Amino acid sequence: MNIDQLMQFKSDTYCFDSAQVTSVCLSDKGATINITGQQEDYGLIYLTYHLEENPKHETQGSFKGTACGLSVEGKKTDAKLNGVWSRSGRSVTLYSLDDVSDGNLFFAIIKINLVEESAEIYFSSFVR
Repeated sequence: MNIDQLMQFKSDTYCFDSAQVTSVCLSDKGATINITGQQEDYGLIYLTYHLEENPKHETQGSFKGTACGLSVEGKKTDAKLNGVWSRSGRSVTLYSLDDVSDGNLFFAIIKINLVEESAEIYFSSFVR
């Protein structure tokens, strides 16, 4: 059986209207990247990713994170973010499974351009 038969997406792919890197903090264990963005359904979203480097491969690792969305109406939605990342040059891609307080589960791909301090964020729900 192919993996695409096991993981089927439920809906269209959504994306952020805009997203920018607001800070990068370094530590002995890795880095924390903060992103702020706008998305039609969740509004203003703050995201924090705590990246840990794979000790045997400096261009990849795992992460944990959190997100908080504030809709135009002021409704707050939180999410726990978990996944893996890889870096190529000055670009980092995160592959995330997100557990959202509104009951949604999302698979997300976050493409970060470190030079421009920008991000592209795509996500979709999947069949459980």
